Amino acid sequence: MPRRKKVENLSLEEMLMKTEQEIKTTEAELKELRLKAKELRKKIEDKQKDEIFSALLASGKTVEEVMTYLKSGNEEKAE
Repeated sequence: MPRRKKVENLSLEEMLMKTEQEIKTTEAELKELRLKAKELRKKIEDKQKDEIFSALLASGKTVEEVMTYLKSGNEEKAE
């Protein structure tokens, strides 16, 4: 079975090529991780929107009533 070259035995050019390949691999992994994080943030946002909408429906209030309440900044006392 052939042995791998030790880092010490590599020429400067080979070390540069190896380093550049590691950079490309790491950049690809970083890109995938950023995409995954973006997708997770979107899922969290969608879940929050669904929770807010469910609360709106459960409240029995209209969208206009809720918008007026939010824009006024006043809190109504619980009924």
